[in-house]
Amino acid sequence: MKKILFIAVLCLTAVLSASAQSVEFTLTADGTFHMKDGRNYAIVPFEGKSAHAIYSALFVNAGEVYKDPKQKVIITIDGSSVGIRAFDPKLTYKEENVYLGGYYELNFEVKDGKVKVAAPVVDEILTRQKDGVRDKDFTKLVRSWYQETSLQAKYQDNKFYTEQEFNSFINGVLTGNFMGDSSDNW
Repeated sequence: MKKILFIAVLCLTAVLSASAQSVEFTLTADGTFHMKDGRNYAIVPFEGKSAHAIYSALFVNAGEVYKDPKQKVIITIDGSSVGIRAFDPKLTYKEENVYLGGYYELNFEVKDGKVKVAAPVVDEILTRQKDGVRDKDFTKLVRSWYQETSLQAKYQDNKFYTEQEFNSFINGVLTGNFMGDSSDNW
């Protein structure tokens, strides 16, 4: 029975991976994330899938993305929501080879046929990866990349890196392809 259930979840994950759209949040000058249309959430359709099937697949995918069993990062409301609170030591960077880490939250709400992905929320306190010393608050750091409302050219890579970091976590949970080909990863 366990084998049948495991195979069913794997098949469901593959089906969800094929039907999921990519989510791309953009980091704004005030340190928050938004979609290109200004919304602080994205709706991802999963045509013909029940809320329970989507929830199960998201839970399995989140377990793949966040593999460390000592860290309890996944918070669920059975059948309707998968939340993640985690620490990333390389969340962003200030200058070359000075990575900053911090806690962040992701939330996925599930309904029949769709998932609402809330914009990532980053805790203000950032610490340097090298020595663990507290650094700038996240919002202040991001604001320092901008001159009025324009991103300074020298900080474009910082912004892009931070966006990619979050979007890869989110899309990994949505599609289950966070680590690439996992055919021999068992």
